[in-house]
Amino acid sequence: MDPKTAQLLSQLKDIQVPDPVGWWPLSQTLIGLFVGLGGILIGLSWYYLTQRKNNRYRQEALLAFKKALASANNAQEKLQVANQLLKQVAITNYGRPNVANLSGQAWVDFLQKTALYIDQPDSLQHCLESIYRPNSSLSDAETQQALEYAMQWIKGHHK
Repeated sequence: MDPKTAQLLSQLKDIQVPDPVGWWPLSQTLIGLFVGLGGILIGLSWYYLTQRKNNRYRQEALLAFKKALASANNAQEKLQVANQLLKQVAITNYGRPNVANLSGQAWVDFLQKTALYIDQPDSLQHCLESIYRPNSSLSDAETQQALEYAMQWIKGHHK
């Protein structure tokens, strides 16, 4: 290297790198973003907890339904338990004045109206009437369809 270049290079000083930009204090955009995300999180949590509280009766009814079916001896007892639980759930959700006096075709229509997307078995009316007729003949398939419908109705009825 020639002496003139070396002299010029010796006069240069190192580049001073500025300190990195810090996160604090936060910008107003970030504060707004965090507040918005916090609000959304609180809203979703509130909605989830409210839904769980409002649907707790469904889980209790399904548990009672399964226990009652396990302890029932014959198809008639199973249908009686299913009808009783359907009535209890309906009274809980729709109120006693709207449900308590329903029976027969009106009861079956109510069940259909409050769970339109659940396929109702054609033999449901016959199955529910067989509870009060000790000598009625029901096939196992009809009984099973009615019990499955009762379970689906408890899970999925709507207002």
